[in-house]
Amino acid sequence: MKIYEGFKLFWTRAFDFKGRTSRSEFWWGVLANSVIMVALLILLIISLTCLPTTVNVFSIIMIALFALFCVVELLPSISLIIRRMHDIGRSGYYIFVLFIPVIGYIWYIYLVTRPGTAVAGN
Repeated sequence: MKIYEGFKLFWTRAFDFKGRTSRSEFWWGVLANSVIMVALLILLIISLTCLPTTVNVFSIIMIALFALFCVVELLPSISLIIRRMHDIGRSGYYIFVLFIPVIGYIWYIYLVTRPGTAVAGN
């Protein structure tokens, strides 16, 4: 799988909460969206720090774009994590480990890096 395929699947399966997601599909989707997020964040930081302090239209646009991308990406990201949990044989409710401070993130990384389980009947 290539990065553009992962990015495409991330968005086309945005509302699929019942399927499964392989490790490669998960990580390519995460990488593609992380690259976009970092690029927007860099442009936002540049617009806030390097441009004159008067009313800066570019900064306002960058803040709006960054916020919009974060909001739009939220539901597909949740869907992706739930499908990944299904692939490793866990309930989608395991997404809530992310709410456990520090140890939850370590546990989450452990979970999403595990190989998927075999599909019954295959």
